[in-house]
Amino acid sequence: MTAIISVGFQGEPGAFSDEAAHLLVDRAATRGYRTFDDLVAGVDAGDVDYALLPVENSIFGAIARCYDLLWEYRALRIVDEIVFPVVQNLIGTPDATLADIVEVRSHPVALEQVRQLFDAFPAWRRIVVDDTAAAVAQVVAAGDKRVAAIASAFAAQRYGAQVLRAAVQDDDDNFTRFYLLEREGRARRALGRACVALELPNEPGSLRDGLSAFADRGINLRSLVSRPSRTRAFSYRFYCEIDHVDGDRLESALAAVHGDTRIFGVY
Repeated sequence: MTAIISVGFQGEPGAFSDEAAHLLVDRAATRGYRTFDDLVAGVDAGDVDYALLPVENSIFGAIARCYDLLWEYRALRIVDEIVFPVVQNLIGTPDATLADIVEVRSHPVALEQVRQLFDAFPAWRRIVVDDTAAAVAQVVAAGDKRVAAIASAFAAQRYGAQVLRAAVQDDDDNFTRFYLLEREGRARRALGRACVALELPNEPGSLRDGLSAFADRGINLRSLVSRPSRTRAFSYRFYCEIDHVDGDRLESALAAVHGDTRIFGVY
């Protein structure tokens, strides 16, 4: 019998993260956590096998707190990733119609992603809740056909709700990228990618020289995120994701960097 693999995510059952976890990990048994901090602490403590952590959205950019958590939990490793399309839907009770709706609930980011829908229905009240899937659960529990939610079709199916209007997001080019984390993990797939951090001296040219260590070895930089180091005021740490790299070239590049470096995963 194949072992069940447990995967933690931030949010309520039926959240976009929950659906992404099922797509990335076969036979996943998912578990929701209230915050990103709780999620990462859970996998570090061994409560779940993996944590699915969002790090970047194609519209809103890097998710800062998640990068900080990579640094704080030294035993965790990135072992895989998934890029997941965010498709928002207007969801109501099974007996609701579009004409019934007077109130719409969702996470504030989701509500911002469907401005054109609210422009078409300006009388609708917008109510902010902590999670898109939680909004659907509230709608179903209340049983009020005048109240709807913005969330995924996966959440509608999870709670027995109805999609009143599909794909209502303003921008179809909306994707979230997740890292799959494991305590002292090893790569699940050979994607040829790595995520590393650089703490560099606060002096002219230090970032240029650090990045040159990769460029000189033909290593492509996919993304660069700057975060406060929290070791002293106005000092920064740089998170670099690199593409198509072998271990020897990566080790050589990091050895050439004049500063502190850390590898979060080669996957």
